[in-house]
Amino acid sequence: MESKIKELFEKLKGSEKGLKILIAAGLAGVLLIMLSELIPPRDNNAQESITEDYTYSEYISSLEEKTESLLSSINGAGRCKVMITLSDTNESVFAKNTEENQSDSSYSKNDEYVLYEEDGSKAPVLVKQYFPEIRGIAIVCDGADNEVVRENIFNSVSSLYGIPVTKISVSKYKS
Repeated sequence: MESKIKELFEKLKGSEKGLKILIAAGLAGVLLIMLSELIPPRDNNAQESITEDYTYSEYISSLEEKTESLLSSINGAGRCKVMITLSDTNESVFAKNTEENQSDSSYSKNDEYVLYEEDGSKAPVLVKQYFPEIRGIAIVCDGADNEVVRENIFNSVSSLYGIPVTKISVSKYKS
């Protein structure tokens, strides 16, 4: 393989056209190296650490909007309004190092959060984030007086959020 490359290189070097091709290839290589320095590298670790940090009200609004959109697409439901109540706020679990010391008469435990540095500031490493559980959903829509539509809404919301139908209320939209 090496001999074939050397042979090709000698053929190109021997002719004027070949020499121009070698110079152009060399310049193209240098140009690509220079361009690669201008493009910032992708940092996969930073990408993984980015999470959508919702506030409580943004989280509820997002759920309500998506649910309204879904329910409005059910045949016969018409326009819909949705209100969702949640049990708690978000809970975040951060990584920490635990050091325990035990002797005959004493016991001590020392917890330290694991920190990472990003852009000159330190932040704890997020291990897991729990979103609040849904306590109940109230739905008001045009087609709520139709039993088939009501049943479709109950089944859709129940399977979507994994809650029993006893936590779902469906009412007719005020005319």
